[in-house]
Amino acid sequence: MIIIKNGDSNVTKIINKKKLNKDTEYRISLFTYFYSENGKYLIQNTLTLEVAELTEQEWNAVQQIRKEHVSYDYIAANGLEQLAMSRYIVEKDYDEIAQYKNVVFVVKTVAMAKKGYSSYIIWPTTGCNARCIYCFEEGFKTRTMTPEIADKVIEFIKETKQDGKIKIKWFGGEPLLGHIMISYMCRKLKENNIEFESTMITNCSLVTEELAKEISKLWNMKKIQVSLDGNKADYEKRKRYCAPEKYNYDTVIRGIRFLAAEGLKINLRFNVDDNNIDGLAAFVDQLKADLSDAKNINMYLSPLFGVDKCRPSETLFKKMADLTEYCRNIGLIKTDYFKRDNKFKANYCMADSMDKTIGIGPDGEFNNCDSLLEKNVWGDLFYGITDQAKYDELYKSVDIDERCRECCFLPRCTPFYKQRCPLYIEECYDFKCMQTESYLCALMKGEPNTDDDDEEL
Repeated sequence: MIIIKNGDSNVTKIINKKKLNKDTEYRISLFTYFYSENGKYLIQNTLTLEVAELTEQEWNAVQQIRKEHVSYDYIAANGLEQLAMSRYIVEKDYDEIAQYKNVVFVVKTVAMAKKGYSSYIIWPTTGCNARCIYCFEEGFKTRTMTPEIADKVIEFIKETKQDGKIKIKWFGGEPLLGHIMISYMCRKLKENNIEFESTMITNCSLVTEELAKEISKLWNMKKIQVSLDGNKADYEKRKRYCAPEKYNYDTVIRGIRFLAAEGLKINLRFNVDDNNIDGLAAFVDQLKADLSDAKNINMYLSPLFGVDKCRPSETLFKKMADLTEYCRNIGLIKTDYFKRDNKFKANYCMADSMDKTIGIGPDGEFNNCDSLLEKNVWGDLFYGITDQAKYDELYKSVDIDERCRECCFLPRCTPFYKQRCPLYIEECYDFKCMQTESYLCALMKGEPNTDDDDEEL
């Protein structure tokens, strides 16, 4: 066994064993994921996030444990002690769900030692100049933040922020329809000596050369996510811009170039389903040519569901994995999208981290989910908590779904994913398998693992 990627030391300190019990039987851990290709064998502990390479002999010995419980003597005879110490192999009666809960509790308790919010998600507007066929905000009332509300936002941040730098995500609607308010708030933050960095999700159709400079110099922008769904025809068919002669694929590409010219990091998200996946290879070739001089652009693929009655499938995920590999080979994926896998996350979304993250809508309303802006309102800037029952419902811990209790990816998800997440898909396990195997394949090939932090916003 050779460790090729260290896990999170904070987690390994909690769960790794120093001595094995010789008087019990052993089984494979729920949180062990297996991957082999071309005579190489990898396993990952999805709780500690450590990755190890096994010899063929070790791999074959471990396969036997997948079939039946084994004694300590079997572990010792096959040289698998370190795998057991690192919890790839566990005692047959070991309660892994309880251990997972304990890890989450400890990590959250340590994080809570730093009082105040570390992250704010702000909607300057719910208006948008597109009508994407997959938009979850369809039917939302268009509302735009006023200077009076913006002043309240700044005061709230001053009163509730944790010490040090905070993170702000500008969201919408299309946030750039509210760029005047964003600039207004960024100036106020700087006037109040509040250290911050920004991220933003935008369709990029409104970016001009002048606005790109303002975003770079005033907004402390760290990263921008832009969705692209295919070639010009596919993209415009799916985006359905309100004024297509003014906002279209060409203006988006131009906007991306303006942002890239300012040195801003851009993540291109390709929304894929069965209707567009087969044409994306040709599209990325064209995109590579169009953006050949932009060195700070990365991309990743994300599956759509429910569009034209399409559902994600193993076939789609296989095509996504192949396309990801192709994009990596031509340089459109420049870094390993899963590079942060060596850090355990106790919270995987804002709804699971209400102690540290808060959403603020255009009218000053508070919510806990950027996909449920109008449904999960529990308070506002003026009166604090206005719906105690809703707040208590959202804040309280929930039981882990029965199906999720048997999933090796539980440590890389929210415990309430199936119960109340609007983005839940039945095919989540297959999707995470595709993600994990893409990551392990990159590790197996020895691709560099940078300290950058590209991830979905």
